[in-house]
Amino acid sequence: MKRRVVELLCCPACRGALASTAFHETRRPVAIAPRGPACGERCELRGVPLVGEPVPPDGEECRACYAREVEEGILACRDCGSLYPIIDAVPRLVRDAEQEYRAFFERNRAAILKAIGHLPAARPPRRKDSKVFDPRSNESFGLQWTNQSEQDKTWFKDDSSLRRDEFLYSLAVSQEEVRGALILDAGCGNGRLTASLASFEAEVVGIDLSVGINRAEAGKDRYAGERTHLVHFIQGNVMELPVRPGSFDIIHSSGVLHHTPSTERAFSSFLSAVRPGGRVYVQLYRRREAWVGVPNALLRSVTSRLPPRLLYALCRQAVPVHTALVLLVARLRGEHSPIGSATRGERALSLFDNFSPRYQYRYEPGEMRRMFEAAGLAEIRETTLANEARHMVAFAARKPGIVRSATVGSHTEADSLSR
Repeated sequence: MKRRVVELLCCPACRGALASTAFHETRRPVAIAPRGPACGERCELRGVPLVGEPVPPDGEECRACYAREVEEGILACRDCGSLYPIIDAVPRLVRDAEQEYRAFFERNRAAILKAIGHLPAARPPRRKDSKVFDPRSNESFGLQWTNQSEQDKTWFKDDSSLRRDEFLYSLAVSQEEVRGALILDAGCGNGRLTASLASFEAEVVGIDLSVGINRAEAGKDRYAGERTHLVHFIQGNVMELPVRPGSFDIIHSSGVLHHTPSTERAFSSFLSAVRPGGRVYVQLYRRREAWVGVPNALLRSVTSRLPPRLLYALCRQAVPVHTALVLLVARLRGEHSPIGSATRGERALSLFDNFSPRYQYRYEPGEMRRMFEAAGLAEIRETTLANEARHMVAFAARKPGIVRSATVGSHTEADSLSR
């Protein structure tokens, strides 16, 4: 975790500000300096507010900061006193982190007492709120992303070229417009798309609730390259988004919100992260024809109750039959299906993604448009990709307000109101 990212975070329990303490840091030279000071209000490294502080010349102090990685440490809420661990360079901003990561707190007992002055409160674990947390989906997606091979594509697409270019197309932005922007990828999964966006010279934060976030952090060098320092991964729940409201220029969520206990509540939480004038992109499952949707719902009524590891094994075994059915239907329709050239692992992952999660809500384009309109968004447009139109629906929009300058951390007189 870069200390810079603390300015963007908040306590998921009370929304209070956080303070960081590092127990173990590593240093890694930054090949490309940040475009300028990224922190807008506070320098967490120096522990001082930036109001009235001189800007470091040529961003050299920021370059030194980005070169430091907190591998292990603690985040403490300034308001309610909750503690959240930083483990393997990932902040763990989840409810009941004090119980979930008890081994961490035991191992660092002395360091925590010295730095914070108190240990986690001795209280029984709180019952998980089923309206914001679903253990089944959490376990499923953790298993899904940790079982994905490095050679497998995500959704049959190349992660570092096609999916990255689709990101620009879907949001109707150019690479130049994205340069210097602050992007949130909510429900980032394996983190490949998240990390590849750094190639646009954007700074990106990926959030996921599952332990797949460990895989995302460990593999980000492969997709971000020399701009790895601009990619941050956080373990957190999109239903209780642990980021400060209005922090991001672009917020993106692909194939995630419909797997939560409430799509609408997740959407509202997600929208809070974008600043006025910022761009919003959401992709959800499309409601299918009855001859597809009804059998799928019947199968899911059984498969979503099976132990995830057993179901994953069954999905791998079912790949040949499923592939034959998909290719037959595509032939009858006169269409080409990309699934025919996919690996067995890619096809099994696709099946598991459909049949394992507890929640799977589906939407018509009109329903999704009304959701965007009810949220008061502007410039709403459907942006579903042609190669996903049968099973997905996507919309992009802008949050009304002041359009932020592309330079990170700055607002200029040229800022204008979006209409």
